[in-house]
Amino acid sequence: MMKKRGSQVRPFSSQAQKRDKNRKFFHGNFFPKNRRGLSPVIATVLLIGLVVVSGLIIFTWFRSLTQEAVTKFDQNIQLVCSDVSFEASYSPTQSMLAISNVGNVPIFGFKVKISDASGFETTDISEYADWPEGGLNQGGAVEVDLLEDISGDIILTPVLVGTSQKGAQASFTCDENLYGKQIAV
Repeated sequence: MMKKRGSQVRPFSSQAQKRDKNRKFFHGNFFPKNRRGLSPVIATVLLIGLVVVSGLIIFTWFRSLTQEAVTKFDQNIQLVCSDVSFEASYSPTQSMLAISNVGNVPIFGFKVKISDASGFETTDISEYADWPEGGLNQGGAVEVDLLEDISGDIILTPVLVGTSQKGAQASFTCDENLYGKQIAV
């Protein structure tokens, strides 16, 4: 095989010389001898840091998936949502929302979702002045002034209060798709 250098053409004397030249070029350009690698201590510290950060990310992700159990009447509060029963109506002339608890479960509050052509807005019913502080007990009724004219629909989703695993009171909003009541305006 021939190699051209400048104006002269010189043959390689052997395959071994060609391999040596290629090896010198590769090692000289890609693995210079004057560069030093990471020390084992730095590599170990980086590896431990990577493992700790990965563990924290997985822990916070897993913790967000699990909810603290809230109980009411000695059962999971999600099951109590199916026992909630209420009636609601809206008077557009007075902007009054009438709600009565006809079930056996006290209702602490409601999430009020007001939707119209431009979108929706969700508020807590406790933000309105007419809502009783302790909620609606069995057989209780209330009229709440919504302070605005509503042209769309209203969806009421019950909010219950139960006891957390730590013994503190905790509120729980029932699933809107299952337990929300839509009121056409």
